[in-house]
Amino acid sequence: METTVRIATLLIMFWNLENFFYPQKDVDFSSGEKVVTWKRFRAKRDLISKTIIAIKDKEGAYPSVIGVCEVENLKTLRNLVYDTPLSRLGYRILHKDSPDNRGIDVALLYRDDRMILLEYSFFEIKSFKTRDILYAKMLSVELKDTVHFLVNHWPSKLGGEKKSLPRRMEAANLLRHIVDSVQTVNPDARIIATGDFNDSPSSPSLQSITSLENLSLRLKDSLKKAKAPITGTHRYKGRWEMLDQFLVSKTINGNIQILSFDHLLQQDKKYLGYKTKRTFIGPRFNGGASDHLPILLKIID
Repeated sequence: METTVRIATLLIMFWNLENFFYPQKDVDFSSGEKVVTWKRFRAKRDLISKTIIAIKDKEGAYPSVIGVCEVENLKTLRNLVYDTPLSRLGYRILHKDSPDNRGIDVALLYRDDRMILLEYSFFEIKSFKTRDILYAKMLSVELKDTVHFLVNHWPSKLGGEKKSLPRRMEAANLLRHIVDSVQTVNPDARIIATGDFNDSPSSPSLQSITSLENLSLRLKDSLKKAKAPITGTHRYKGRWEMLDQFLVSKTINGNIQILSFDHLLQQDKKYLGYKTKRTFIGPRFNGGASDHLPILLKIID
């Protein structure tokens, strides 16, 4: 009996792009200063583009939607989308400057021949300056249905996990409020929340989102059981953490994976194994794409 291989109907990607800033200098130089020159910017930009294009070779299709965070401004995204080989794929950009003190934002890229934008909003946390939560309602050509996307970049653990947890709980409360509002109108709505949550899937902040299933919790458990060399999206002092996640409604049938292409990794000489090849190590330019690995959601409908 022949086995039918089910191909993903829709691919959704998320990636923390590690301070993807626009060039600060008109000329390039070779000092060790942590400055984004045009040469360094192009190197990082081209690695990001290369990674997105490599998904086609791996999965047979390009992502229809890409959520990103740690992006400085619209100029940065336009350079990525329009001045690289991605230009032929027709990605459009949703972005707004956030109140964040570091000047980093969330954004959404979508292929306008695959996704029809119906409405979008940026939800701001009022009590302190941080990144917005981006909400977008789109009609998927592949699914022939509406999908609600939420892109997050929750507050970091600066000052310690316990001290910073209330800030992530506030972000979680806002996310939960948006999801509840969507499900009140349509209990069967297709909802995908993704982002860098700066917390593990088992943390109180993520566990409070009870109306969505955290697919990253299942993935983390399976990778640990398989004793996989890479069990998270970010490595700190030799330990992989699953900070970047997908949470979905019960109406989403899919699975996720971590994209660990060779060009995104380097040897970890101190702790052994592999680590992400980040753009800067302290003030030194390291030439990598990001200190986070991207994640991919494959929806099979």
